Amino acid sequence: MKKTLRGKLFVAVATMGLLSTLAVTTAGAAPSLNGDLTFAASDSANAINPAMGGSSFDEPFFNAAIPEFMSDAAKVSGSANAPQGMSLYSPTGSSAGKKGVVAGTYAVGASDVPMGTVVNGTSLDASILTNTNAATTLNSYVQVPVVLGGVGLMYNLPSLKKKFGKDTVILNSAALAAIYDGSITKWNNSAICKLNPKIVTVKKNKKGKVISSKCALPNIPVVPVYRADGSGTTFIFMDYLNQTQGANFKTSSGAEVYPNTTFNQGEVPSNALGAQKNAGVAGDIEQTVGAVGYVEYSYILLQHTLPAALIVNAAHQAQVLNQTSVAADAAAFASKPPSESGAGVVSNYSIVNGTNKGDYPIAGYSWAIVRQDWNNLGTVGGATANLNSEKLVAKFLDWAVQNGATGGQNVAKEQGYVPLPSYVQAVAEQQVGLMTFNSQSLGLS
Repeated sequence: MKKTLRGKLFVAVATMGLLSTLAVTTAGAAPSLNGDLTFAASDSANAINPAMGGSSFDEPFFNAAIPEFMSDAAKVSGSANAPQGMSLYSPTGSSAGKKGVVAGTYAVGASDVPMGTVVNGTSLDASILTNTNAATTLNSYVQVPVVLGGVGLMYNLPSLKKKFGKDTVILNSAALAAIYDGSITKWNNSAICKLNPKIVTVKKNKKGKVISSKCALPNIPVVPVYRADGSGTTFIFMDYLNQTQGANFKTSSGAEVYPNTTFNQGEVPSNALGAQKNAGVAGDIEQTVGAVGYVEYSYILLQHTLPAALIVNAAHQAQVLNQTSVAADAAAFASKPPSESGAGVVSNYSIVNGTNKGDYPIAGYSWAIVRQDWNNLGTVGGATANLNSEKLVAKFLDWAVQNGATGGQNVAKEQGYVPLPSYVQAVAEQQVGLMTFNSQSLGLS
């Protein structure tokens, strides 16, 4: 199926050498949408329940947004006409989100790395995108940026908290790479202590010469926790390590570890713990003294009690993870916003390691993936694949990316995400506007 193109641009997925440049021809861009929540009785929205699932990075957003969407729609259209029974989102992981939307078990599949991404000449989705029919052809889908969030390094060091209170451990990309490839095995490793002068006790003689120093970081094993399932959060974390420490972060055979949705290219230490989904990683960290692992910020901010490390950014600042610092990182890439080519390839999606002061360097967008045209599909995500079902999903996605008084990005902010920048929101609206039924516009306004 031929997709309407996004305007005249050249797509260069140069980040990490992902893809060669693709030339895209000129065509009319889809109109901006406004999150309209009008449903008529003929839309049958109250009887439609499309399944959604995938990235656990997105779970706090979707599972707060879905009931809010139904509530807002009922205020506009009345409870008799508005959707009433939409199920909550299933946090099965980014890889499962892609597979689910291709298989038709999800009406919306979410992933923190766009479908069709190619790294070092290898497609991350080769097993599901075979290009033999419309279901497995990339340009049969639209990909909508829905949330912007940060990936925190959550850690469990109770002895440090008892002695230093709110002082937070500082880590940098070199230390993280060494933790995850097994080079650093103890928390009081000199490289980590050097990053944390506030928790090093120094004694000097009368002449000011240092005669001793003691690092308060405990002499206990570092237990790295990683995602055992296919994970876009893993991809964002590995993207950061690759861009900052690619030459040093290698497998035992000496090959560079390139970003992927799993850690099977890495040299994960023998004491490392593999967990399912963001919630599983956070749970393992909470239960394991000495553990450290990467989780989406919402899981630290709202659901757990352990801190996140400050991360040294490209401007050599130890930066705390919060919505302001994630927004600053995204702003560093404003001149090259995400876009999608006519072939369905998303470019400029990586926003790790921004170079501005105040940037938190491990951040990314997450993407809702949906079939562009539902005609003749039978069922999608358990719902009959008719015009009404597709319109409901399109209206939900349109509302989800809005920054207005009743838009879904307000929900995102409440859950610890950063509202989409205006230029990314415009991309999202255009993507939703490309959805058709039997090649005809859905008539969203």
